[in-house]
Amino acid sequence: MSPNDYDEKRAYHRMKIDTPITFSLSGDKEITHRGISKNLSASGLLIQSDFSPAEHDRLEIVMDTGNDRFSPFIIQGKVLRVEADTEMVGQYLISILIEESQ
Repeated sequence: MSPNDYDEKRAYHRMKIDTPITFSLSGDKEITHRGISKNLSASGLLIQSDFSPAEHDRLEIVMDTGNDRFSPFIIQGKVLRVEADTEMVGQYLISILIEESQ
């Protein structure tokens, strides 16, 4: 199966977005981590960070729109998968299932 075949079978289209984010573990908002959103779909988000949460952790993610007219995009989600980024040492790719957004 080619990569294009796989992408076409996704339920939602993914949009590439390299946007800075901050995130924290749900229930522990005093400690925040930084990352970059890599892509976004209607049901999920891929982020890159030097912090590696555990699978099934719940996160609150804040994506600043960079525009004063628009509020930050806030996501509540569950970590589905964490993998070491093979292109950047010390970085992780974190797959998030979006459970709620505002």
